[in-house]
Amino acid sequence: MAEIEWKGIIWKAAYGEHSVKDLLTILKGYGPMEILAFEKPGHFRGQLSLRLAPDGTKEITVYHLEVMGARRRGQGRKALQCLKRIFRGEIYVEDPGGIIRVANADTASLPFWIKMYREGIIDALEGEHCRLWPHMTPEELEEAARPFLDDHEDADGPSTDPERHEGKRKGQNA
Repeated sequence: MAEIEWKGIIWKAAYGEHSVKDLLTILKGYGPMEILAFEKPGHFRGQLSLRLAPDGTKEITVYHLEVMGARRRGQGRKALQCLKRIFRGEIYVEDPGGIIRVANADTASLPFWIKMYREGIIDALEGEHCRLWPHMTPEELEEAARPFLDDHEDADGPSTDPERHEGKRKGQNA
């Protein structure tokens, strides 16, 4: 199975086999939509797919993300920011802890994903327990997030500014 290091991350086909040329084509967003496994040793690993949208933007769908190492706090955010920077596209999270069983994930991971949505790092989330879509109103987001944030707030807490996420969603820098 071909494996390449590209932009500091090791990439390979998650299922089946691809040549190095095929992997590079997929990573640049011009190949068929395939699920790729990735790992930045000692930091994070996971699975994602890439798609070139009709408007020419890239859509990144994350199916699995796992941070590694003794100091993991903040590493999930850094991993997502790294992927967003590499592909310069929108990040969608598919089923964290639902049908595709993410290692040790359940509704306890949803506060993290909701926080990443509020910060504009991910653009949508589709899961068994929660659904977030692009351009949600602050009221819609509050309603979707409420069951998962009551008992799971971390030290940073959620964004208290509902416009923060909306501004990033509309292409503004916050």
